[in-house]
Amino acid sequence: MIIYILKIILSSGLLLLIYFLFLEKEKMLHFNRFYLLFSIAFSLVIPFFTINFESTQIPIAETLDWTDESFLTNNSLQTIGEDKRQSLLPDLLLVCYIFITSFFLYRFISNIGAFSSKIKTNKLIPYFHAKLVLTKNKLVPHSFLNYIFINQVDFEKGNIEKEILLHELTHVKQKHSLDILLLELLLISFWFNPFFYLYRKAIQLNHEFLADETVIKTFKNTSAYQHLLLAKIGQASGLSLSSQFNYSTTKKRLIMISKNKSPKNAICKQLALIPLLAGTVFLFSTKTVAQDTTKIENKQQIDKSSNLPALIGKSPGNTKEGVTQELLKEYESIIEKYNTNDEKWPHNFNQKITVSERERLETIFKQMSKEQQKKQMVFFMKNPGPSQKNVPTKDQLESWKNPKMYGVWIDDKRVSNSVLNKYSNTDFAYFVVSKLAKNTINYGKHYYQVNLMTKAHYQDYYDKTIANKENLMVVKWINKKGGN
Repeated sequence: MIIYILKIILSSGLLLLIYFLFLEKEKMLHFNRFYLLFSIAFSLVIPFFTINFESTQIPIAETLDWTDESFLTNNSLQTIGEDKRQSLLPDLLLVCYIFITSFFLYRFISNIGAFSSKIKTNKLIPYFHAKLVLTKNKLVPHSFLNYIFINQVDFEKGNIEKEILLHELTHVKQKHSLDILLLELLLISFWFNPFFYLYRKAIQLNHEFLADETVIKTFKNTSAYQHLLLAKIGQASGLSLSSQFNYSTTKKRLIMISKNKSPKNAICKQLALIPLLAGTVFLFSTKTVAQDTTKIENKQQIDKSSNLPALIGKSPGNTKEGVTQELLKEYESIIEKYNTNDEKWPHNFNQKITVSERERLETIFKQMSKEQQKKQMVFFMKNPGPSQKNVPTKDQLESWKNPKMYGVWIDDKRVSNSVLNKYSNTDFAYFVVSKLAKNTINYGKHYYQVNLMTKAHYQDYYDKTIANKENLMVVKWINKKGGN
């Protein structure tokens, strides 16, 4: 979630910077209004865009059920437990977010209530497509939705210039209040994004440009209107949600009024936005490495006919004729002795079986035929020795942060995908990615399992594997339904 929030903030900032650098000073006012509103919506959805990159660097193998819950290291199958330690920081941040959001919601409702109260308690007069709200308070004319708020005495005495009334009427006709309401609603939830406040100012200034443009086209007296703006500097403004005859930005408005349109420049800059927007999508979208589902010959290949690893063919010896039924029963009886028929039994089996019983199982297993070996839920294979170092790339590490696609284990421990934000790719010395079978426990929660070893853990694994020359005993997972 933090990554998505950061991407929203940074992408909205970049899109706003593009506006300030290329568009704000150009007299293409309706396009600029569209761009500002589009940029806000675009920044909110960019992080949810997904760009897939094909890669064959990650070894993918279909896995048995037990690999979804454990990682084979050294001589035994290690059961991985969830880290149940939870930090209070997320809860504190949530409380803080709710408190501040509630404050902004209260302020928004209060402002709406203030406008509603003015409308209900003052005289209303139809005025073209709007309604004039005649108030007794001394205030600068301003508009909100379909209402223009002006002082009653000034209106009745004819002291309000026609240019000002037309300016506010333009705000009403072009529905500028809806833009401001949209920003205010977004700020209730995204108050932590500093760029949204700058968007609000930019949109309000653009509204002033649009209203000024209408006045100039109607009265065709640029000089007189500029003098009117200068004369009104310093008057008090209305409420923050209103479209106001705003004089705090008079200098920019005077410059824009004096500008001539340049269609050629406008078209060139609009076309230039296409690669800039494409680059923004590339920078802030979610990137995933599309796995090559072709089975790669590896230590974890599957013999689909038996649902057992193909390593069974590399077992430490077998005979064509196999063993007798009596030896098979003896083999099964030793296993059944420790079979608790629950999720803990593979781990408990490795811990509790005696040395002599383990050696007896291995002796019988070596004498079995390949077909007999494939049917066993405990089997032996030659110790392949330590795996060579396998350092992930930065793009691979970034793609594994997606919890809907990947489950992550670091040093034999199941961790949250967000933990990867604390690591760089060079912190790891080895990784393997396994595609989950559809009957695995976590299938649906994620579809690939990523097992990572830090440098220290890899060195420990390496040293112990070199020291251990025995055959590996592998215990096949049995789920609660009793199936394989």
